Amino acid sequence: MAITAYLAFEPADEDIARHVSAELERHGWTVTRSGPDLRTSEQTPALIKTIGEAGIVVVLASPAGNDSVWLQREVAAALNNGRPIIVAITAPIGAESWLSATLDTASAIDMNRGSQAEALAQIADRARTATGRGRVIAMLNIKGGVGKTVLAANLFAAAHLADKRSISFIDLDPQHNLTQYFLSPGERHRIRDRNHTIYNVLNPRGDASLSRSDFGAISVPLNRARRGGDKQPNFELVAGDERLFEFTLDTRADRDKAEAFTRFRALVSALRARSDAVVIDSNPCATFLTRLAITCADHIVAPVRPEKYSLTGLNMLEHVVREVRGRSLQPNEFSVLLNGVNDRTRSGETGDADALTRSEISAAPFFGAALLADEVPYSAVLRSVPTERIAANPINVTAMMRVGGRPAKEALARGAAAILRRAGTP
Repeated sequence: MAITAYLAFEPADEDIARHVSAELERHGWTVTRSGPDLRTSEQTPALIKTIGEAGIVVVLASPAGNDSVWLQREVAAALNNGRPIIVAITAPIGAESWLSATLDTASAIDMNRGSQAEALAQIADRARTATGRGRVIAMLNIKGGVGKTVLAANLFAAAHLADKRSISFIDLDPQHNLTQYFLSPGERHRIRDRNHTIYNVLNPRGDASLSRSDFGAISVPLNRARRGGDKQPNFELVAGDERLFEFTLDTRADRDKAEAFTRFRALVSALRARSDAVVIDSNPCATFLTRLAITCADHIVAPVRPEKYSLTGLNMLEHVVREVRGRSLQPNEFSVLLNGVNDRTRSGETGDADALTRSEISAAPFFGAALLADEVPYSAVLRSVPTERIAANPINVTAMMRVGGRPAKEALARGAAAILRRAGTP
């Protein structure tokens, strides 16, 4: 299958664009370039779809680009669809320009200085490594109470323990339940005192801001068992913080949000370079934080409990994601996982609720193709909170270690493997 790149530029940068395009094609990329055939009001949906499906987006930044409404739309489409962006500066742009405020120009490739051949080689090298090693998976459902956080912890612990997958968690929920699930209060306080939470990543300035050079070093290792001298795959967490609620309100300046967006993408990039999956646990509503998760995700997992209104929650989620990405979505971008089946604590016929929910989702036009055959059975452990006693080795709080029943462990491992396959994890 061809790997595609979208090259966004203005006519003033046509000559450089031609060289960049040729260099990428020489390295096996199929390049779609900005042009009048896509830059029309009628073709805007096709433009967004093209960018949304591209492997990378290369932006040629210049004063002409900074004045371009169409370049701004192309950059927005790339950001909203989580496409890796490579910035090449072809002429000086101001620090106050929207390009500087929106994109990571600090690490841009400067095509003003030195050899053009050298700059082109850098673009090709960035293109080769832009997508990183791992896939980014967002655990999302607009409806609360579906077991999203505990299921995320246990699914990917299963992938780590059963299949030796390297996993990085990001707790992007202001309630920071994932962090509370894994870490003791004392450890949470120590992490916060060191400015090593996701809040410090998103905060662009001030005493609570973390230097970008430290992003790769703030994850807390969760598998602390020592098994011989072999190096274990990483299983780690970027801790949450209740102060994230500031980003769910409209009190932050647009500049702060734009910088938070860029900083979050930098964190994700650092984590995916060393992990098979970066798992984002987000809040169950539509806020700026939800947008961060959606725009960075390669794949979205929507856990669902067998109960009334399950499909309503999924339909709301699909609508939110479609609005953020600005295009029609494909079922392979989602996985729907039934959680808590065969729950004998529910009143009435449990089997009916399970079968009816599966039947309703299977018949849905969009989500029917996203519903996984694997499902997770009800377990009291998957609804419980870990105790302080076992927080010294947080992976022990997972069902893979605590649940005695073999079916639950196998179901978690199968569900995680199915999700990783659908997400395109090697």
